[in-house]
Amino acid sequence: MIRFKLLKVLTVLVFFLAIIFFITSCDDTLLEIYTQVNANNSGSRSVDLAVKTQYLKKGKVVLSKNESLFDKILESLPAGKIETYEKDDYTHFKSTVEFDDINFLQHVSIDNFSETPSERFYAKMEKKDYFFNSDYFFYDYIDMNIDEAIIEAGGKDSDLARVAGLFGADKEMFQITYQIKFPVKIIKSNADVLGDNNIAIWKLKYGDEKNINIEGKKTKFLSYFLLVLLGLVVLFIIFIIFALAFSRRRRRITRLNKPISAYDNYFKKDKFFSPIDDNDE
Repeated sequence: MIRFKLLKVLTVLVFFLAIIFFITSCDDTLLEIYTQVNANNSGSRSVDLAVKTQYLKKGKVVLSKNESLFDKILESLPAGKIETYEKDDYTHFKSTVEFDDINFLQHVSIDNFSETPSERFYAKMEKKDYFFNSDYFFYDYIDMNIDEAIIEAGGKDSDLARVAGLFGADKEMFQITYQIKFPVKIIKSNADVLGDNNIAIWKLKYGDEKNINIEGKKTKFLSYFLLVLLGLVVLFIIFIIFALAFSRRRRRITRLNKPISAYDNYFKKDKFFSPIDDNDE
């Protein structure tokens, strides 16, 4: 099971945002979840959290245990291959994991409400094989909302309440992009955008909950090739049968139309050269 503890990252982030909230206008915090699924159900998933670089540098705010926000976010990232980089005035914190079967990949959730998940809290991919094609069906669930019951249980001064309050006041501050790289051609989905190379993209904000649906189709070109090859073989056999039948018919017609004069000349020739002569007698 793979758990993406986004809440832990956001809880750390909210303290820093709260400090600078009255100092400068808050730019968007960007979260990108990218999942690549292979035809055999294996694949990889990355979580990329992008924070404005100036926030990290401004005052070098220190959190508990004398940790900087930079170090705290790194510590809070989901387990996997960790990397950081700067791009377009943002510092990116990225974690990538690989999985063998997407049907055991837990859905993405802020509040980890799926600590004991039911079936709907797992991604799922089904495949149906036909002679000419294979159909793929993918389902997932994104939970970017902190459940009210959890907030009430923690109290109004809890970390969850602060996260919900900050991003709930201005949902545009938290921009979430969920992407799926599908292994086959996408023919139907509820995605906001269909990109190149079979990529489906959903744009979400804090508080959104979304069921993900994708249908794809893979054409079995080998089946079409075998069908064409079989058709050519059948046509060749039919051609051979017609050729043999036409050849026999032609020989039969030739024998029936052979001229009788040849036989007459043969007998006349025998009569002309007969050895019996009346003068010899």
